[in-house]
Amino acid sequence: MTFAFLAMSALASLLILGAVQGATEFLPVSSSGHLVLCREWLGFEGDGSLDREIALHLGTLVAVIVFCYDDILNMLRKGSGGLWRLMIGSTVVTAALGLTLKDTIESNLNNAFSAGLGLLITSAMLLLLAPKDDEGQTRDLSSGTVLDALMLGLFQSLALMPGVSRAGSTIVAALLLGFHRPHAVRIAFLMSIPVVGGAVLLQGLESTEAAGAGLGGDAGLDASLAAGTVMAGVVGLVCLKFISARVDAANLRRFGMYTLVLGVAAIATS
Repeated sequence: MTFAFLAMSALASLLILGAVQGATEFLPVSSSGHLVLCREWLGFEGDGSLDREIALHLGTLVAVIVFCYDDILNMLRKGSGGLWRLMIGSTVVTAALGLTLKDTIESNLNNAFSAGLGLLITSAMLLLLAPKDDEGQTRDLSSGTVLDALMLGLFQSLALMPGVSRAGSTIVAALLLGFHRPHAVRIAFLMSIPVVGGAVLLQGLESTEAAGAGLGGDAGLDASLAAGTVMAGVVGLVCLKFISARVDAANLRRFGMYTLVLGVAAIATS
């Protein structure tokens, strides 16, 4: 169901999508679900969609690298074995499942109804699974184990389905594993770097193959794509700072209520 009633320029649509991507990539509300609903409700279709996905993900990738710069540097020092185990193990699990299920998900789940179901799953995690207080949340990232990495990777893989929040699922998983809230947020952010970076790389290879086959987008979109990248990066950086300071149980419940309402609306209008 499309609610669009005005033709929108490529620049305007990419600025809107960039803001949506930047805001929802790191807040526990699902960027993929919001982008699917933008396409379905606002009619954001057209040539260059693959290049558009690359541009938007590149913006948020740069944002999280900038935000987590000190953490990345600390990983190169001694005593970071636990964090490396969490990063590598969770990435391997997510990458394996992502490559296996990619075509099936894109073919069958890339629609408003599926995004609505995914948003309801996000809501259930935030409202029902997330701990209601900080009792027992004492672990830091240096205590990370292979089993922790497996669980984090499995939860992160839920976000392969549009509507399931990657940030939300990984934060909830880390909290369930007993990590202190600030550390749960940090690992959720850090885990996004190889996942989003891998997605950008795969999309870039697909775009190159499409261009070689004569299927590439209009070169005139380059300036608009750059603007979308910058918008996604700037908004993403703001939201990283916002959620890192507001990941208490009450705010997670508020995000859970938001995804519940949006999920019901998505299913009702599909």
